[in-house]
Amino acid sequence: MIYAKDEKNNIIEANMAKKGRKYYCSGCHGQVILRCGKLRVSHFAHKKHACDIFSEGETSEHLRGKKLLMTWLRKEGKNPQIEAYLTSLHQRPDILCNNKAFEFQCSPISVERMSERSKGYISEGYDFFWFLGKRYLIKKRLTQQIAQFIRWHKNLGFYLIYINVEQRNMEVYYHIQQADFLPVRFYRKKVNSWKELQDFFKQNRIKNYNLLSISERKRQKNCFYRNCLQSTNKFKKLQVICYTHGYILQEIYEEISSERYTYPIYKEYIFTKKMYEKLNLKDIELYYQLPFINFSNID
Repeated sequence: MIYAKDEKNNIIEANMAKKGRKYYCSGCHGQVILRCGKLRVSHFAHKKHACDIFSEGETSEHLRGKKLLMTWLRKEGKNPQIEAYLTSLHQRPDILCNNKAFEFQCSPISVERMSERSKGYISEGYDFFWFLGKRYLIKKRLTQQIAQFIRWHKNLGFYLIYINVEQRNMEVYYHIQQADFLPVRFYRKKVNSWKELQDFFKQNRIKNYNLLSISERKRQKNCFYRNCLQSTNKFKKLQVICYTHGYILQEIYEEISSERYTYPIYKEYIFTKKMYEKLNLKDIELYYQLPFINFSNID
């Protein structure tokens, strides 16, 4: 953590603290240790397992990201609080500013825990924002760990917001979309301030989902038929399901495969959903857990 109290109950920032003096956690009131050096961000740390309010093991990325958020908000004339403890929720957002809670997530967190924290903010009337660190960058495919943070906006479609502490900016990945056997597709926008981020959300950037190119369609088919020939566990199961209902998987695929990218919500192959619909079967765990998405608001 970046702030602690001294023996006179004054709030002290770690980079202004002096070695040899005593400092205390404002949450549990236990004594904390000042850690600083040339290669690390100055911060306070508890003795091991000494506090239930603060999570320990903050990375340099997390500490630097919190300070960047403070800087951006102060430049807009706001009065943000870092590591403010919300007694009613037993939660401590990274940054609290008016009725907004800001979280910069760099370490793993379960869907359940993330949802619990978010619902807590909602219950107390706070808007909340999850910013992501580099471990959550989208590579070729989505994962549940990344997908759980996806939100939707009428001007940007499905999006995520990252903080790059090295470049000292934010980057919005927006209009995120997926297609079977292909890398996730998205657009990117870098912003250097909170105002720039707000202004970007006011711009209508949403587009139709991209049509698959001829080469992308060819790549999809090659991957599909290769999996059928290899009869991997997942494809073997699909082949059996089709066979027991009087169909051949390859024939169904030609009929139901999509020509466009679509919503980034599927943890299984997208054609599986259409296959289940054709066979009048119930969907089984085809989707990511997306606690922030209300599909009734999406066109």
